[in-house]
Amino acid sequence: MDIVDAQLHVGRGRIEPTVEAMDALGIRSVLIDEFWGTWKPDSDPTHIDPGYALPNGAWRTASPTAELASIGNPDRFSYLVRIDRGDPELASVMQVAGSSPHVRAFRIQPVWTLQEADAFARGAYEPLMELAQDVGLPLCVFIPGFVELLPPYLAKYPDLTLVVDHCGMGFPDIPPGRPEAEARRSRSIEYLDEVLKLAEHPNVALKWSHAQDRFGIQEFPYEPLRPLLRRAIEAFGAERLLWASDKSVIRGHSWSDLLFYLRDDPELSLEEKEWILGRSARRALSWPAAER
Repeated sequence: MDIVDAQLHVGRGRIEPTVEAMDALGIRSVLIDEFWGTWKPDSDPTHIDPGYALPNGAWRTASPTAELASIGNPDRFSYLVRIDRGDPELASVMQVAGSSPHVRAFRIQPVWTLQEADAFARGAYEPLMELAQDVGLPLCVFIPGFVELLPPYLAKYPDLTLVVDHCGMGFPDIPPGRPEAEARRSRSIEYLDEVLKLAEHPNVALKWSHAQDRFGIQEFPYEPLRPLLRRAIEAFGAERLLWASDKSVIRGHSWSDLLFYLRDDPELSLEEKEWILGRSARRALSWPAAER
């Protein structure tokens, strides 16, 4: 089976141990979101190394480890580029990324603060999404518990594929200061209904990741997740679900557990497994599998 992990954070340094682990688990390819786990002193949650602040306060990411990994192992690694709508050279940054053979997607995180969530709701990300649509790369959106803000963008940019990160479910304290009732609802099982409504838009896909934490299922093989996954398949179809381990930040779960609970799920057909574990990512990311 051609298995693609659609999100893995990789820090600085050599990539060989990751390749060895991939080979042991049968993972063919990985989409890297480079993340060193360090923030700048200004405490802006989007200012994550590697990268640098621009004079206007925007953040421009860098991906040195991901680029080296992709050049050396182009069939095993590609990467995404996080973008900041405040970057004064945003169009150039996105066009350069789109011209790289190793960049497969952009990523935004528009609800880290209440102010930015409000800006997103008012359409402030329209220029960015228009650029992404013109460049032709999909846009991964970390928008935990705010998925109801997406339909206007999905309707306005029908040729742009949006990938909703981490099941679309709410995360604790993102954003800080959100009214408690709203925050609680975004983390409740009932909020999955809101996420599944997105499926009526053909240009959206769902990244099936962090399900263990988002739904409070901690014991492998996570059997209580199966009916929730089935609901997602019925809504989106397996061909619009992308598996991602995000194993470098999800705590208490091994990479093997995060993979094998799906690969060995007796309630999934072989075709569903093939789509969720690889084919969906290949299609959404325009990343053909290499000849072996």
